[in-house]
Amino acid sequence: MSAPAFADDAATAATNAPAAATTKQPKQLEEIEVQGAVSNSALTQAPTQADLTITQPQSVIGLDWISNHVAPTADYATIAAIAPGVTNVSPAGPGLGESKQMTLRGFNDNQYNVTYDGIPFGDTNDFSHHTSSYFPAKMIGQVLVDRGPGSASTIGEATFGGTVALSSKDPLDSFSFIPTQSFGSYGTSLTHLEVNTGRLDDLGGGKLIASAQYISTDTAKTDGDTSRKTGYIKYVQPIGTGTEITFLSNYNYIRFNNPDLSSLTLKQIAQLGRNFGLNNDPTSTNCACYNFQTKQTDLEYLGVHSALSETWSLDNKVYTYAYDNTSHESPYVGTKASPTNMGGYIKINNYRAWGDTFALVHADDYGQFRTGGWYEYTNNQRSSVAVDYGRDQAIDVKAGQPLQGSFNAKGVYSGPYKYIMKDQLHTGQLYAEYEWHPINGLSITPGVKYLDISRDIEAPINQTSKVPLRYSQTWDKTLGYLTANYLLRDDWSIYATAAQGFLTPNLNEFYVPDPSLNKAHPEQTMNYQFGSVYKTDRFNADADVYFINFKNYAFSTTIPGTTDAVYYVAKGAYIKGIEAEMTYYVGAGTSVFANGSLQDATFKGSRLDIPNVPDRTAAIGVLYENDGFFASLFDKYAGSQKGYNSSFNPDQASSVTSTISTGGFWQAAMSVGYGQNLSGSVIKSYKVRLQVDNLFDAHNLVINSVSGSTGSYYVLPGRSWFASVSLAL
Repeated sequence: MSAPAFADDAATAATNAPAAATTKQPKQLEEIEVQGAVSNSALTQAPTQADLTITQPQSVIGLDWISNHVAPTADYATIAAIAPGVTNVSPAGPGLGESKQMTLRGFNDNQYNVTYDGIPFGDTNDFSHHTSSYFPAKMIGQVLVDRGPGSASTIGEATFGGTVALSSKDPLDSFSFIPTQSFGSYGTSLTHLEVNTGRLDDLGGGKLIASAQYISTDTAKTDGDTSRKTGYIKYVQPIGTGTEITFLSNYNYIRFNNPDLSSLTLKQIAQLGRNFGLNNDPTSTNCACYNFQTKQTDLEYLGVHSALSETWSLDNKVYTYAYDNTSHESPYVGTKASPTNMGGYIKINNYRAWGDTFALVHADDYGQFRTGGWYEYTNNQRSSVAVDYGRDQAIDVKAGQPLQGSFNAKGVYSGPYKYIMKDQLHTGQLYAEYEWHPINGLSITPGVKYLDISRDIEAPINQTSKVPLRYSQTWDKTLGYLTANYLLRDDWSIYATAAQGFLTPNLNEFYVPDPSLNKAHPEQTMNYQFGSVYKTDRFNADADVYFINFKNYAFSTTIPGTTDAVYYVAKGAYIKGIEAEMTYYVGAGTSVFANGSLQDATFKGSRLDIPNVPDRTAAIGVLYENDGFFASLFDKYAGSQKGYNSSFNPDQASSVTSTISTGGFWQAAMSVGYGQNLSGSVIKSYKVRLQVDNLFDAHNLVINSVSGSTGSYYVLPGRSWFASVSLAL
């Protein structure tokens, strides 16, 4: 089993007094295959819990849950789904394809941050995330779901919707070699090798963890073959008594068949089956031979944490990450050379980001002053060109015509390219906040953050308009924050937040089709939250209420009679709700847990429910851990949600001509396993476990979009199982 990672205990929080300046260090996130004597409690067994010192709602998901109670194929969306207010749809199976609808408190994927060791990452155009493209579960030590814009020191392009903060695994203090083999549904095979050097005394106590993983799967979709190779290293080097240097690198190469029909109508489900993805018929536009992608991703950073003196400390990370995607998609019959040839598009999307995060902390007799900043530059190149598969993927133009196409007298492009463009994004954020302790147990933290953002686009062939475009725009904003936490007693605290949020403008919203006509203001929020946390060995719980005034809601719809998108800004939305989570330790290694949320998200102008936002979530389950055995049984509920006709106006209820809803649904999961330490053997320990998802084989549909009066649905896969065996050598 694995070492749990959980929030700070009450004794630490009770003092609530300033100490020597230091940025808060996370607990060691080391996976140990089999624990010795386990001190079971609600604190160690809780799948989600909050810290007594928080100032906004939070759910910490520790390494024990990640290692023993989710599928070994999981991505961070699969892991985070256990938290209140979080929903996730994975049509290909757990972590076997990109999440299609991961929502956090009613916010969609591109409206909240995802960070890795404090580094924000995401697509440069709209800040959405490729959930299975960067960090498999074995490279994640903890997932922390922050529901809210955070404090002034919270960085990222989308702080206003919350943060899903991933933490890397730490190297062990002793040498180990841990091979893991998993296999299961959909012909899935996952091989993972992990090596820990332990503390290297000759190098001053440096430690290294290195992992390699290979997964191959058919996925839950027909002909949805996927493979991924992942490499991960993390080296930690102490320097003297007060400084630590960390280097981390994560690399992925992914090849997968990507269905052109990512969601299905009821008619298509009846004709093709619930699990239809692709086929192997070269005369069909649904052939896997015309619908596949390759991806390469990486993230690296060099971090320094140092206690400069008894009252000053600093934290700095210089980093880079990249996403390189080549996609074969949108096949069609009839090319320029032949009416029977199969054509399609090859889309290129690659970007690299360079950035730096910096934090400086000073402690005095009354509290702690924190200041710092974040800067990031990304360069994104994208293109899409038509090709003729009957001519070995030659560019699809008529004989004698230029391969690059041509422009008419009005400057409008005609040719094989949908678009060619390069966009650049510069983001700078500076912040300062002071955590003041006026009396014992009370902290009040005012803060301010300044943002400066610029976008530049150079498009020889602009998307939709088909004319050349060179354009740049800059935004800046000062945001205010005020948070407080009061420790009523050693095991009970209350907290409150009033904070502004800001979303860096989406590239699509501001550059398509004519950015010079766009006078819209960026999306912003005003957030109010109040909550309480209670923690003891026997019982821990937290609950909160919140109200969000969402201003300038950017929205996209389809121009009637075309497939072209149009972007505009609605008046806004109101989002409010209540959330809670609890774990109770029954005894004899057994705990029960539950969490849930109610959320109401409506447009200001029309009072319509925001589409694709579940109205509630819930989870209930039981955990057992004793004498090497561990097990869990839990059920997660995602509430009902709506979809409207694609041409609706969120400010006008009368524009809705078709509404399709899908009801809420439960999906249960089970995990069971056993591990033992061994002596006098080359094998130090072993662990075996079985994970079953969608235990009762529920057949659920989730509305994606509505065209006319026809709904298109994500089809959730049926029951799946995954078995794993690990050895520690």
